[in-house]
Amino acid sequence: MGAGANLPFRRNERPEAMSDEAPEQSARRLGQTSDGRASSMRRATLATITILFWLVPNAFAADADIGAEGATGPRGEYALDLGEARVAAELLVDATSVAAGDRVRVGVLFALDPGWHIYWRNPGDSGRATELTWRISDAEIGPTQWPAPGVFREADGMLTVFGYEDDVLLASDAVVSEDAQGTWRIEVDTDFVACRTICIPGRIRLSRKVPVTLRSTRPPHSIRDRFDLAASRLPRTPEWLDVVVEARASHGAADAGDDIAVVLEVVSCVDDDDDCRPWTLDANYADQAFVPEVATNLGLSALGLSHPPTAPTKGARGFSLVIAAHAFEDEPHIDQQRLRGVVPLARADGTAYLAVNIPITHTPNTAGGADGAAFEVIAALPSPPRDADLPAGAATSMGANAPSLGMALVLGLLGGLILNLMPCVLPVLAIKVFGIANLAQAERSHIVQHGFAYLAGVLASMATLAAVVVALRAAGTSVGWGFQLQNPVFLAAVCTILVVFSMNLFGVFEITLQPSGPELGPSMGPGSPARSFFEGTLAVVLATPCTAPFLGTAVGFAFAGSGAVIFAVFMSIGVGLAAPYLLVTLVPGWARFVPRPGAWMLRVREALGFSLLATVVWLAWVAGRAIGVDAQGLLLAHLVAIAFLVWIFGTAQAAARPITARVVAAGALAFVVVSLASLPLVPAPRDASPNSEASPDGIEWLTFDPSAIGRERAAGRPVFVDFTADWCITCKVNELVVLSDEAVRDELARWNFATFKADWTLRDDEIARELAKWGRAGVPIYLVYPADLGQEPKLLPELLTLDATLEALRVAGRAGGV
Repeated sequence: MGAGANLPFRRNERPEAMSDEAPEQSARRLGQTSDGRASSMRRATLATITILFWLVPNAFAADADIGAEGATGPRGEYALDLGEARVAAELLVDATSVAAGDRVRVGVLFALDPGWHIYWRNPGDSGRATELTWRISDAEIGPTQWPAPGVFREADGMLTVFGYEDDVLLASDAVVSEDAQGTWRIEVDTDFVACRTICIPGRIRLSRKVPVTLRSTRPPHSIRDRFDLAASRLPRTPEWLDVVVEARASHGAADAGDDIAVVLEVVSCVDDDDDCRPWTLDANYADQAFVPEVATNLGLSALGLSHPPTAPTKGARGFSLVIAAHAFEDEPHIDQQRLRGVVPLARADGTAYLAVNIPITHTPNTAGGADGAAFEVIAALPSPPRDADLPAGAATSMGANAPSLGMALVLGLLGGLILNLMPCVLPVLAIKVFGIANLAQAERSHIVQHGFAYLAGVLASMATLAAVVVALRAAGTSVGWGFQLQNPVFLAAVCTILVVFSMNLFGVFEITLQPSGPELGPSMGPGSPARSFFEGTLAVVLATPCTAPFLGTAVGFAFAGSGAVIFAVFMSIGVGLAAPYLLVTLVPGWARFVPRPGAWMLRVREALGFSLLATVVWLAWVAGRAIGVDAQGLLLAHLVAIAFLVWIFGTAQAAARPITARVVAAGALAFVVVSLASLPLVPAPRDASPNSEASPDGIEWLTFDPSAIGRERAAGRPVFVDFTADWCITCKVNELVVLSDEAVRDELARWNFATFKADWTLRDDEIARELAKWGRAGVPIYLVYPADLGQEPKLLPELLTLDATLEALRVAGRAGGV
């Protein structure tokens, strides 16, 4: 829908524009699809994802400070992407001076980079409505006047959203107080989400001072033209456009899941004026024909045109738009609903937007009687192409080398397999192999059950992780592989679980159904498949700090795709992760490679307990890097207290005192909840200084700055960038084995490399966007830039080798070092 032309009628009337009088909209919108049933499934899916999202503690804690600019002037920029501001905002006033008691237009002009958009009052299937918060003490501010939105398609066409691209002015009428004098100060906070292939939340604070004089003076023509253009795009009431509108439903009631039809009749020229020019529908695609103003329990989506409505007069002309309505809930009274939305119109002298806000009527038996044809679609509107709004250059730097979905699934499977050899997952896999030896005398069917239970635990955890990723991304949060380890609360919770599990391996207590111990449930015995399910979940939790060959490409492809692609790739990784243990339980011949049970098993079990405690030490160190030494000390005290409570529980269990053991278990669980809620697990402020920092590897690292990379190359220096995190074991292995090698340091010094470290230990949207640019969703990645700006940088593999790293540095150095 393009911008409307200025209409040559009623210019002196104040427009009755669509305004902010509706309740505040939620951050996600459900239900505008061409298929009612699909809409219902989407609503259920998104609701489930929302619930799963809240299972991640403080997942939005980092969003509390998104860098709102101070009220320093009338202009501001935000939504940083690749070092560039994608959204600029300016506070405009339709006067250079105002008089007390006058009405004046004020507004915020948003200017967006090509391909980016912000959201309308109803954002649609995703996103968040743009908000303006005015702070003017000596004036009354009217509601926001929303120009008609454009329609955009996100996530490969799966989501339809409503908003604005290029530029838009969101204006309001302000009435200056009768007591105003001196200077009229205006302040406004803008809160928005800007999206292209990624979404970035932004907040800009603007201010302006306007002199108060005896008489208002007009601003420059450019300012007035801006306000007039915005006014020309406002949806108008039927009275304004001289049309008569009516909405009729095919049914008077609907049960949840039912599909009904609503026909919207728009009739022009009812006064039989010979000079009247009738309005027609101006939409190329179905989702442009009717844009719902609010989300209701009826999912509305236009289908096409029906038979023209009955003309009330000889000269009247009109059209009938059929809208599909899907009931998300029981709706016993369709005729008590209102149809609210925007319909684009056109005629010979210009375009306009019709603001629809009318009751839906229903006459019994009309659907099957003479009026049944009114709901028949005789000219269907086409669905938009899936890539209709894909901006130029939206592809990541993977470019033509980006894998297909099938290849990404294969890479995910291989990456999941290799993860089993990484130090993150190896202890859990060893525990599972130990478990097979322990089940040597069990029936084969029981062993197979353990294999599938482990697979189910892995896949359920991967599905949960994928759902949280989709929810966070839809809410405008940049996430990547291992993102949950950026949350200290999550780290503390995992440490707690690992301490308890290690105490079990040490034999301090047993999860048993024996009379000597408390019943913890019919499915949690040491030989129960439920334990394998839990260990599958644990494997996923511990796997995310690691990466492996093939895994980075697969995960990067997933995070750049739709929600369905994320789920598919995560499931393939899960299958690969669970495959070794599953195959050992399924293939009889493989079991012979497992050692026979014996006394050695007790020693191996205890050794595995120490491996889990080593993981606790590492996670506590990662948490301490984020929250500081004092908070880390409290976390360690919390873990010691947990171990002590588990010891008391085990003592009561061994003494055959089940009631005491149950009381201790309940108390320990309550302590865990209260303690985790009380610990000061808030990330400490990060040092944003660009100065170099000392490093154990002997390299002088500069804090990552995308714009500084270009400056260093322009100065004739090649650049090496290390994307890392404290919780990334693969990163630490690369640093220990390769980057700390003296030969690497010498090569960096020989060619005068500028070295940048992008530390992703804590959430950093700028780093996440840079990772996405290179088709990755997690660390590590390593980039080597030649000094020659005309040459492309080289992306090194996730697992570094000394020879390959040295060769890449030499090639970049010879291309133009100093």
